[in-house]
Amino acid sequence: MRYNKSTIIWRVVCLSFFVCIKSSAISLPSIPQLTERVSHLTNKVRDAAEELHYRSMAGNQIPDQWVDARQQGELDDYAYLTLFGADSDNSSTSIKGRIGVTVLAFKNEQISTRKLLELKAQHGANMGFKVISERSDGFLIEEVNGLYAAIKMGADVLLLEDRSRMQRKTIETLAESVAKNVH
Repeated sequence: MRYNKSTIIWRVVCLSFFVCIKSSAISLPSIPQLTERVSHLTNKVRDAAEELHYRSMAGNQIPDQWVDARQQGELDDYAYLTLFGADSDNSSTSIKGRIGVTVLAFKNEQISTRKLLELKAQHGANMGFKVISERSDGFLIEEVNGLYAAIKMGADVLLLEDRSRMQRKTIETLAESVAKNVH
């Protein structure tokens, strides 16, 4: 079979793109490669979720909002999980029955406190912003885009996100259980 020059160039470009994508996917953090702090906290989240009959899956987010903090040296490590409840379906577009989890291990407690305040301020700029509860170590807020919880445990922060805004009790229970059992 004969190929013209443009077909060969196109295939080389596609192959190069695939190799670049594959090599970057390999370098993304996975659960076994995480630091001990993030791995420990991630396991506590999974244990608490399992007690509530949620299954978990590690993942990545695009765009990755925490990559800059890590590159700037503020963040030691982080991980993303998705928790799937019994009413979650298998579609990639559904939000029902899903809770997004972000586990963050900051360099120190001062940075985690500052980042927590920044997160709350970012949510405060959204429509329908309402503080449901707030303590010195975290918050539970609601806005048009969803229900969000944050809990700070020293330099570590756990973020929970429910875009359906229907899992408030589960979010509260998860946050309490993890904070209580993390030590």
